[in-house]
Amino acid sequence: MVIKNLKYTKQGKSIEPELQPVPIDLFMDESLGKILSQLKSSTRIIKKGGQLFLQGDNVSSFFYLKKGKLKLIRNTIEGGETLIHVAVSHETFAEASLFSNQYHCTAFASVDSEVTCYSKEDFLYYLEQNPFMMKKLLQIFSQQVRDLRAINEIKNISSAKARILAFIKNEMDANQELHLNIVLKDVAYKIGLAHETFYRELKKLEDEHILVRQGSFLKLQ
Repeated sequence: MVIKNLKYTKQGKSIEPELQPVPIDLFMDESLGKILSQLKSSTRIIKKGGQLFLQGDNVSSFFYLKKGKLKLIRNTIEGGETLIHVAVSHETFAEASLFSNQYHCTAFASVDSEVTCYSKEDFLYYLEQNPFMMKKLLQIFSQQVRDLRAINEIKNISSAKARILAFIKNEMDANQELHLNIVLKDVAYKIGLAHETFYRELKKLEDEHILVRQGSFLKLQ
């Protein structure tokens, strides 16, 4: 499904977005897809290891990852690093920066990636003119906050085995199945475990017949 182009005015001037057709079913939320389909956009190609933006840079854009994978990493006051999020293809990211003057993390490309960039100014203006869409966006952000809180709670579990099980139970569907969209090493990083520890404990869960794993597919017995 593709949303048709619409015009809106800004400071008395008509703006006609340079629309690139976007399949709505690929967005995390249809309402967000509708917003983005009406805005001007530009494309950036980020090579593996490259940076889309740095922590502390001024916020100018809102992003949609058309293809690839990016890690959002925050430098802590203790001098360490925290993985905030791993963005994968067909996902928006760094949404909270829309309401900040500076990015609070750095975006690194894990693989060669293609990013669609939308003007922060145009995006926020559209929301001001469409309160219903603003409400839908707040609902999306609220869910993201809940997800982040859940991950932080999981990271505070001392037992590596219990931490892995808690993550799987939090992410799995009604059939107790989980289809990962990131590699296992990134899962380990996300829940605060060394990847060697993560792999070892995951293997123990398989050997104890608690977990079945086939590639990126996990299922609790």
